[in-house]
Amino acid sequence: GTMIHNAKSGQECTPDGRWGSSNLSTGDSFSMTVDEIGTISYLCDIATHCTGYGQEGKIEVEADDDDKIEDPIPELIRKGDIPIRLETVATGLTAPNWGTFAPGHPDRLFVTDQDGILWAIQLGTGEKSVFLDVSNRLVRLGISGPGTFDERGLLGVAFHPDYVTNGLLYTYTSQPVDGPADFSTMPSGVAANHQSVITEWNVPDPTDPDSVVDPNSAQELLRIDQPQFNHDGGALNFGPDKMLYISLGDGGGADDVDGQVFLGTPMVGHGQGNGQDPGNVLGTILRIDPFGSNSTNGNYGIPNNNPFIGRAGFVDEILAYGFRNPFRFSFDSANGSLYVGDVGQNKIEEVDLVTSGGNYGWNLKEGTFCFDPDNGDPGFVFKCNSEPPGLNDPIAQYDHDEGTAVIGGFVYHGSGIPALRGRYIFGDLSKTGANGRLFYLTNENRVVEFPLPGGTALNLWLFGFGQDASGEVYVFGNKTGVPFNETGIVFKIVS
Repeated sequence: GTMIHNAKSGQECTPDGRWGSSNLSTGDSFSMTVDEIGTISYLCDIATHCTGYGQEGKIEVEADDDDKIEDPIPELIRKGDIPIRLETVATGLTAPNWGTFAPGHPDRLFVTDQDGILWAIQLGTGEKSVFLDVSNRLVRLGISGPGTFDERGLLGVAFHPDYVTNGLLYTYTSQPVDGPADFSTMPSGVAANHQSVITEWNVPDPTDPDSVVDPNSAQELLRIDQPQFNHDGGALNFGPDKMLYISLGDGGGADDVDGQVFLGTPMVGHGQGNGQDPGNVLGTILRIDPFGSNSTNGNYGIPNNNPFIGRAGFVDEILAYGFRNPFRFSFDSANGSLYVGDVGQNKIEEVDLVTSGGNYGWNLKEGTFCFDPDNGDPGFVFKCNSEPPGLNDPIAQYDHDEGTAVIGGFVYHGSGIPALRGRYIFGDLSKTGANGRLFYLTNENRVVEFPLPGGTALNLWLFGFGQDASGEVYVFGNKTGVPFNETGIVFKIVS
């Protein structure tokens, strides 16, 4: 709003040079209309130097429920024109969620199982063996007891690019609270739900295909407090620059704000949104040097070309922020592009093409739509009256008519399906039941669904993807949707 004032300065009651208005007298008032949500600071200074009266504070501006969009993307996802089949590679896993290869061993796929097993799977035979078991390090899985849902566990693994000579690999695990974390948003005296831990491991003879991880070689790089059980992120990848990239969600719960009731308890550890607070590591992708030592704890390095290094109010380790739950991300092996599947709140799932220093919007936006946490009620999306400045929108999105949680994948560079080369493959956990979906992006970044024999039904909860040394892509899921029992399966995408 606008109010015209007759302004004056340099008077007895404005010795600091503040400008005062001579329009308002005792009993007068004026109003302003605000057309953007967010936090507005105000200062009402009634000639404080003379009267001693004045007030300042903040006002939270929220969207009206009438602005809520119930169906943000009416258009449905269509079937694509690249048919595929799913070839069974291995069975008897629990909840496989990520797969990669170890340099020097192109004939094997290494698959993380949420219950704590890192499997080595022979691609020719499907034979699997335990490469590392971290199950005794994990929190007890099952938020309501054994057999129930959980997002914690063994969530990621990355082999160092020079693995064939140094034998090093890194894991992301959800562990019980064990002393102070390197990073926390928890209020004083309030315990975290668990801690996310990045650990370095060593294989004694990385040239020997029968050599496995030395269980006594663990070296902890960093430990992060997590307010809730969910939105942990969990992906690890080495970039083309040989730096280690780590994805972290907003800390869990719902809407990323303190006070929102989640599982019967008001949330803490979020403030007004970890996603928009670059002063903590939640809701970010980190970039670190595992061979360095200039971090606060001395266990890893902070690259000197990180985008926010030395900037007040920013964590030096952050590459990009503004994420809700970047559960899976990967680099395009051809050009180094960083693709992130960021799981949405109530309406929108998104795929981001991430660049250094970017802010990807959460919790100001969900996808390309503005988002209102709604002060304790379920948050909602609405049309932005004006775009919040400095935010990067996703390259692709779909709404919850189609699914509930995007599962990021890989850009295909295999030889088996020439029409798929250079296309980003990803999917959705499930809309209802064991009903995950497989998608790819067209050249125009349009989301389309793979046609499968007999239709498009995957008949699994989709948990993740893998890529081997040849650029072929694998699909992981199970029949139960929980990290228990042995219904987990590994498929290869074939023509």
